[in-house]
Amino acid sequence: MRAAMARLLDGRPERTDGALTVANLAREAGVSRATANRAADLLAEFRVAEARQRRSSPQTLKQRIRTLEAELRAVRGAEMAELRTRNRTLAQHIQILTLQVAERDAVIARLQEELAQSREANVIPLRRSSRDGAG
Repeated sequence: MRAAMARLLDGRPERTDGALTVANLAREAGVSRATANRAADLLAEFRVAEARQRRSSPQTLKQRIRTLEAELRAVRGAEMAELRTRNRTLAQHIQILTLQVAERDAVIARLQEELAQSREANVIPLRRSSRDGAG
């Protein structure tokens, strides 16, 4: 029965269509189904190997790829939405900063004008008192 199991799992059946079933295992081994059912340990091994092979079958792998691609699209969509939100926020910050710079420039221009006007006025410096350490 082990040789029959190995042939089925390797895809080299001699007496069956190659489907991984207990009935095919029995036919491949040339024993009755009842005899095959008595080999519980061997059947447990066969079922584990069959499940492992089913998980790695081309159909299963293609489905897994489709599932992962869908998950990737969802993650990318969420990331793009987050980036768009951040982009809008940064654009708003740029607008605010641009307005603040313009306001600052206006204040500087006004102060420079006041300074220019004060230079034209007669400014008399105050004498320091002796308390200031000058005298």
